[in-house]
Amino acid sequence: MDLVKRIISLSLIALSIAWAQSLSLTIGNSVASQNFAMKGASFVFRVNGCADLSKAQVTGSAEGSVGGERRSTPLHLASGTAPGVYAISQQWGTEGKWVVGITASCGTETTGAIVPVNGNSFVREGIQMLPHAPSKAEIESALAAH
Repeated sequence: MDLVKRIISLSLIALSIAWAQSLSLTIGNSVASQNFAMKGASFVFRVNGCADLSKAQVTGSAEGSVGGERRSTPLHLASGTAPGVYAISQQWGTEGKWVVGITASCGTETTGAIVPVNGNSFVREGIQMLPHAPSKAEIESALAAH
């Protein structure tokens, strides 16, 4: 019976290590980057769980609705001094409702997030963390809820 408990314990530890290393994003205020150059950003994010951050592929777009018209703007992501840290500054209009869609890939894994924004700041309560790239339907739903 003791051997069974050990096997179960080791299996749970292995699973928790594998889960902890899965690809994910952490989103925060620009001061969280501890990089003065990113101070004016709308928000920053970190890619987690990628063994070789130089191979991570990260993209973002601002998706909005202005006067009932849909708009989409590809975003320039500023790299931080720390590997895997990126800043997003306001590159979308000041009118209407906007969300930022982020996709990160590393190897065979992909993760994403939808971040509602008001002007040059993000709405923490509305962030959606996704185990995949944001879909068009998820973007539309987030815009409608924002």
